[in-house]
Amino acid sequence: MKKFLLILFAVLSVGVADTYYAKLEPVEIYKIKSQVSGAVVKSDIFLEGSFLKSRVVVAIDDKTDRKNLQTSLKKLEILKNLLEIDRQNLKNAEQSYKIKLQNYNRIKNLKTKSRFEKDNQLLLVISASNQLLNAKQALFNLKSQIDDLEYKIFLLKDTISKKSILVKDGYLYKLYVKKGDFVAPGTPLMDIADTSKAKATIYISYDDFKNLDKKELYIDGKKSNEKIKVWKIADTTNISSYKAEIILPKPKIFSKVVKIELKGE
Repeated sequence: MKKFLLILFAVLSVGVADTYYAKLEPVEIYKIKSQVSGAVVKSDIFLEGSFLKSRVVVAIDDKTDRKNLQTSLKKLEILKNLLEIDRQNLKNAEQSYKIKLQNYNRIKNLKTKSRFEKDNQLLLVISASNQLLNAKQALFNLKSQIDDLEYKIFLLKDTISKKSILVKDGYLYKLYVKKGDFVAPGTPLMDIADTSKAKATIYISYDDFKNLDKKELYIDGKKSNEKIKVWKIADTTNISSYKAEIILPKPKIFSKVVKIELKGE
């Protein structure tokens, strides 16, 4: 009888364990979509299923954009040269206006100067003022053209950059397009998997959900200190179960099925 009680005590000490099974998946799979429209001129379909680093996988035709950019850059250079000329014209106009205004102010109250002479000097001041205003307006218009052109160049560079889809670091899980396809903004191009960590998803019972803080996590029979993220609302597909997610270190092999136990009261 004493031996039986010892065995029973040992079983109760281990506690009840609920067992689940999950497949080790990449921690995240990113769907890359096209941000521009155009014909696909490159699609390295043979790279599907490969780990990539700094590799252009898909390219969209950008010949027109590059030609437009080249023309716009040349035009910008010309406008900037004209801007320096207009600035000098403005400086000259300001100096001319200042001189003519000083001349007029010097004689306008002199009784020795006739009305005709005073009016001629005033007309010269008005003419110089108009030239100054025209110079300012020309400079303003040219600056506005340069701003518009610089914005156009920014957009062209942005569009060109978006037509070469670079995978900096990741696993090419799936490629959706091939050479010759036409894509529009929003068209799926590829799926990239983040394999730096693994994710195991299980659907736990209400009892495990309610008593999770009293449970200990075991993976393939080994105790684990990894955190469990649990959705607070029951799953719509797995009725009366709660989705739980465990982030794990990168495994040697993905898609392996692991045994997950929640041991406790």
